Amino acid sequence: VIQEEAAALATIILDPKPGEVVVDLCAAPGGKTTHMAELMRNKGVIYAFDVDDLRLEQLRKNLRRTGTYKIVKIIKKDGREAPNLLGKGIADKVLVDAPCTSEGTIMKNQELRWRINRDDITKLARLQKELLMAAIELTRPGGRVLYTTCALLPEENECVVRDILNTFGDRVRLVPINGPYSEGFISGTMRAWPHRHKTIGFFYALFERV
Repeated sequence: VIQEEAAALATIILDPKPGEVVVDLCAAPGGKTTHMAELMRNKGVIYAFDVDDLRLEQLRKNLRRTGTYKIVKIIKKDGREAPNLLGKGIADKVLVDAPCTSEGTIMKNQELRWRINRDDITKLARLQKELLMAAIELTRPGGRVLYTTCALLPEENECVVRDILNTFGDRVRLVPINGPYSEGFISGTMRAWPHRHKTIGFFYALFERV
C-alpha cells in the first residue's frame, strides 16, 4: 500500500515483531495496518479498530490485496472501547494514528484552510487524549504505544503528550526518537515539516509502559 514517507515511518518506529499482539486503534483505510502485518511476516495478531463503514471497506480491500488478512481482526468499534473488549495489558504494541485537523496535509488538501476551527481542535485533542489513555490500558509492562498525527498544531501533539505524562507519569515513559526528522517541541518527540523534509507534516511520540 503506497503511503507518504512520513506516514510509512510510523510503523517502522513502532517496530512490531512476528508473533506479537498489536492493536491499531484507528486502523482504516489500512496503510499502516497492512504495513505492520508485513513487518510481522503475517505472524501474530493485529486488532484493527474503526467505525467508518466506507473506510473499513477500503481496509478489507487492502488486506485482501496485500495478503495480510490472515492476522488482522477487524473490530467495528470506537478504539476507546478496546480495553473493555480485549482486556487490559494484552498488547505488545499499540498504534494511535489519531483523528486530527490534518493541516500537515494542506499542500494536498488545500480546502482544509477553510474547514479548521478552534472548536474542532479542542474536540480532537480531547479525543486524542482519550485514545491514548485506552492505549496505555491495553499495553503490557514493557510494551510500547506510538502516538501520531498529521497535524502541526501543538494543541494536538505536544500538549496531548504533556497531559498524558502528567496524568500517567508513573505508568509510562517517553522513549526518545532520534531522527530522521526534527525534534518536536518536547524532547524525544519528532516532527516532519513539509518545508524542511519534503513530505507531509507529521508528529510522533513513542511511549513505553512501565
